[in-house]
Amino acid sequence: MDKQSYDPAELAHKWKRGTISAEELAWFEEWYADFNDEELLFYTSKYTSATELKDGMFNRLSAKLDQQVSQRGKVYSLWRNIAAAAAVIFIIGLAAFFYFPSQRVIQLTKPIVWNTRPGQHRQIRLPDGTKVWLSPSTRISYPSVFGEKKREVALAGEAFFEVVHDADHPFVINSGHIRTVVLGTSFNVRAYPKHVQEEVTVVSGKVGVLQDNGDKQAQVTTAFQRVVFDQATGRFAKSACPDAARFLEQRNGLFKFDDASLTTILKELELQYGTQIIAAPDLSAKAFYGNINTNLPLEQTLDKLCTIMEMQRTLKNGIYYLQANETINH
Repeated sequence: MDKQSYDPAELAHKWKRGTISAEELAWFEEWYADFNDEELLFYTSKYTSATELKDGMFNRLSAKLDQQVSQRGKVYSLWRNIAAAAAVIFIIGLAAFFYFPSQRVIQLTKPIVWNTRPGQHRQIRLPDGTKVWLSPSTRISYPSVFGEKKREVALAGEAFFEVVHDADHPFVINSGHIRTVVLGTSFNVRAYPKHVQEEVTVVSGKVGVLQDNGDKQAQVTTAFQRVVFDQATGRFAKSACPDAARFLEQRNGLFKFDDASLTTILKELELQYGTQIIAAPDLSAKAFYGNINTNLPLEQTLDKLCTIMEMQRTLKNGIYYLQANETINH
């Protein structure tokens, strides 16, 4: 028999009665194991792992089938209802360990803390093998051994993550006012303490992002998408980010700008170097095309920028001022 013709509800009946064949059991177990892991990205269910979610779904199916005593046609109707219920479970997902306040505390067994200075980039590896690239002026902390239910870290600043996949132990990043949850993917989190906006940009896979205060306003963000949380409005905004792959270079301090305004560039340089840079008003919209390596000293980076954009720089009281060449010459 073609495996596609099997009906899960019918096989569940056979499984409960002990009359299921080896071939049917193999198909049924494959169906049982094949579910989307998106439900692990949300937080209002009682489950704390993919295994528990799967077992719960299966037990619900079995219990419903036990109650079904009428015609076969009603079994199919019941199965449609169960499938709908399962879809709701998938959308609602996993959340108990965030719903209760006691679950919101990072299990700190010998906490490990890394800090980067302005202009410094650092790559680290977490206990589960996850790779993290820390941007300048960033702090990350995590336990030396992750807990039994989840892998949780705290971030202030910006970092790029390549998370090792583990469906039974979601990876959770607490940063500013948001919480990012993944199973295994690569993405960038920017959440500097003094910024009113926090953002998550996904390069591969998908992540779930929600407010740290338990608000159910959650977002599933997939590859080449970005979600931004605005502290002023308390709301998320999701958009396409076709150039998300640029973070693969930026995680190492290498930036490529294509028709970027000087204002945009200087905001980035201020983040990277932790120094205030002010351009004359008539320069703010001037466009720049080129690459900048923020691993180099700030003065060297500014000199390159000034040469290409025909500017000059001055330093006063720790602040860099940029003006057009002709302005200074006159």
